[in-house]
Amino acid sequence: MAEQENDTKNQQLQNLRTELQKHLEKPLAKGDAWFLVDNHWFKQLKKYVGMEGAMFDSGGKEMGEESANPGPIDNKPLFKEDGEDIREHMIDELDYVLVPEEAWDLLVEKFGISETQEPVKRKVVEHGMFVKHCKVEVYYIEFQLAENSNLEETKKKKFSKSDTLEHIQNVMREEFNIATEADTRLWNKYTSNTYEQLARLDNTVQDAGLFSGQLIIIEIKNEDGTWPRQARSTGTLGTNGSTSPIPAPPPQPLGTSSSFDKKEGSPVGTGASTSTASSSRYNFSGTSATYGDGG
Repeated sequence: MAEQENDTKNQQLQNLRTELQKHLEKPLAKGDAWFLVDNHWFKQLKKYVGMEGAMFDSGGKEMGEESANPGPIDNKPLFKEDGEDIREHMIDELDYVLVPEEAWDLLVEKFGISETQEPVKRKVVEHGMFVKHCKVEVYYIEFQLAENSNLEETKKKKFSKSDTLEHIQNVMREEFNIATEADTRLWNKYTSNTYEQLARLDNTVQDAGLFSGQLIIIEIKNEDGTWPRQARSTGTLGTNGSTSPIPAPPPQPLGTSSSFDKKEGSPVGTGASTSTASSSRYNFSGTSATYGDGG
């Protein structure tokens, strides 16, 4: 009887191993979801189901033994002490492994996940202007967010390169408690004295050329139908109620581009990339100038 149970268990483990290996061979495709799994837990899983060389490293003795059962997925080692976000500078296949959504669902079904832990889900993004390649975006880009009437008070928030500007705008409306009926538009601080309107909300963070640490501003339309930044052109710096100088059209700035490995490390602000043609940039020169609403 016991021998029959062992045979059944081994067959189940073999089926799990076969299905898992099939999922792990899945190629990267833009937009797909992949999950981070603690490497120590994953190594124990490989021993338990006899994947690759794991069963040979242990002489095959641990395959299927309950002492080798990894238990619920435990990603605690991947997180900072406060548990709010993953640790910086982690290395793929040393600190964590990446598994596609199908493999993650299978592992959760068979082993479960530790209580109070949220899955570390990441998207596959596409890089390269001419030669496209895909990678899992492990680390998000952190922006500083501010409301136009109070640029001194900023909030830090992380976004994926695949997030749209509309998503960022919705997050900012919530962060700054902006009424749902209020009209808003976004600007980003392009250089030390240049602001750029982010007019195409269907663009992604990557499309817009935004970089880590950049200031993004949400502007709320006045009740009279004008925009605060538009209204400044008719007044003086001392009467417009803002600490920001008045914008005047600048020369078109040159952009730079960055390249990344297939699976990236922590994001670092490297400089601005050129944005889409629909964006409008203004130089805050401190002199009065008349201009349109940039929309």
